[in-house]
Amino acid sequence: MIETPWGILPAIPIYILTAILGASFGSFANVLIYRLPAELSLVTPPSRCPSCESRIAWYDNVPILSWLFLGGKCRSCKAPVSIQYVLIEAASTLISVFAVWRFGFNYSGLAYGLLFIGLLALVIIDLRHWLLPFAITIPLFFVGLAGSVFFDLLPWQAALIGAGVGFGVFLVMMFGGKLIFGREAMGGGDVVFGAMAGVFLGWQLTLLMIFIASLLGTFMALIMLILRKGVNGRSVPFGPFLAVALVVCIFAGQALVDWYIGVLRP
Repeated sequence: MIETPWGILPAIPIYILTAILGASFGSFANVLIYRLPAELSLVTPPSRCPSCESRIAWYDNVPILSWLFLGGKCRSCKAPVSIQYVLIEAASTLISVFAVWRFGFNYSGLAYGLLFIGLLALVIIDLRHWLLPFAITIPLFFVGLAGSVFFDLLPWQAALIGAGVGFGVFLVMMFGGKLIFGREAMGGGDVVFGAMAGVFLGWQLTLLMIFIASLLGTFMALIMLILRKGVNGRSVPFGPFLAVALVVCIFAGQALVDWYIGVLRP
């Protein structure tokens, strides 16, 4: 049994419904990953095979199942269809089920499920294109804000202060880096990401997220320096570290803060 806004309901049907919705969100995440960097419409044209450009029928566009049924190939031209599609859909399914299990079949479960799926899409886009699209971070910002105003994610004052701190810190880093190094150390996508993260975390955990992400980024930079390698000839983008740090802060941030305070004041 699982508690829902409509009372206590059997768990299995709830998780099945959640899995279906998660797979659907994963399918949309694939659209975001492919179309946003290319600045294509998310609505038109309808889904097409990247090889023969034939339109994909709805029954060949069912998340996970269609890819498995067709053996990972286009029905028309038999060209291979990237396994990325089914992996993203499967990961989104698991993320959604986990979010409901952890936070409940309520707005919190929905909000965190959408956040984690959005972070998955952001990480892939940033690794490939050095881009954190506003089309993902801004809607997630409003998902978190609505959860604070109308539900029980955070007190709305804490959410707004967190958003302001996240936005402000990255804005200072962006202009400060340009002033000191003569080039942008951060982009506008990082600034909006900071605001989005802040509305979920509050100001204290937002600062902790920035600290953890910086540590991870520094550690990776040292590894890349030792190996003399990079991504696309450059260092690794900062977005994946922010995403990991955000997830860490959601699940363990307050415990880390309490531990640190305990170290300072035994």
